[in-house]
Amino acid sequence: MGHLDLRIGDLPRLMPLAPKVSSVGYVPSKTVWVRKSVPKVAFCFILRGRGRLRYGDRSFSIESPCVFVQWPGVHEEYGPELEGASWDEVFITYDPSLTSVFEAWDTPPSEQPIWPIASVHKVRRLTEELIDCMQNAQVSGIADRIDSICERMLQESRLAPTGPSHTPHDGDLDHIRAYLADNLDRRLGVKETAEKYGMSEVTFRRYWKQRFGTSFKQYLTDLRMQEARRLLETTNFEIKEIASRLGFHDTLYFSRRFSQQVGMPATQYRKQFGGSGSL
Repeated sequence: MGHLDLRIGDLPRLMPLAPKVSSVGYVPSKTVWVRKSVPKVAFCFILRGRGRLRYGDRSFSIESPCVFVQWPGVHEEYGPELEGASWDEVFITYDPSLTSVFEAWDTPPSEQPIWPIASVHKVRRLTEELIDCMQNAQVSGIADRIDSICERMLQESRLAPTGPSHTPHDGDLDHIRAYLADNLDRRLGVKETAEKYGMSEVTFRRYWKQRFGTSFKQYLTDLRMQEARRLLETTNFEIKEIASRLGFHDTLYFSRRFSQQVGMPATQYRKQFGGSGSL
């Protein structure tokens, strides 16, 4: 699938409800630094990787999964921090006439230009819907759907998950989540991880689901399958190598899990969405 970029600002809206999106894009394995001021409002969802953001005279660390804003007239520089590193990014842009809408948030984006994604699992699901819409741009009403999905992504990135979300180990859980994203090939035992951070296995499982809205096992599976899709789309790695890179020592088991999660075999997914690129 690779890079996707869709401009929908001028497309007709059949049921205009959500703020009107100007353009959306998906950039897997982004490596370049951006240095510019933009005339529009843009929200960049960083789903994998880390880097730096220089927003005017302020500097911030970027630690996925998070969102940062590009604000009209503000010079920004951002990109993966380490040489040769990359990140996965989804961006949403709006016309600058909507700045007052976003400035009405409890904390305006111009004051808080970067924040961690609150409901990670929901944002990932919405991202899949958004990418599907971008791949079917000729469908009637697609602009309305994209407007709605993008509004939901912003809400889920900022608003606390429904139900209790805070635990006594929030910092530890966030650290484990970041570690998972960067070490998908590692076997991370629940019992050993819980003990390392001073929790029982039962408490760890309960806190994890309370904070991230899904079980530890399902969260890790979602991360691995997202990366599997990216590798199938952008590299020529054999299925066996992809499975190994994601911590699956049994290629058949990986293939079964991929089919269950994505709805088609990995070989079919590559034929439908893959390119000819390689790392």
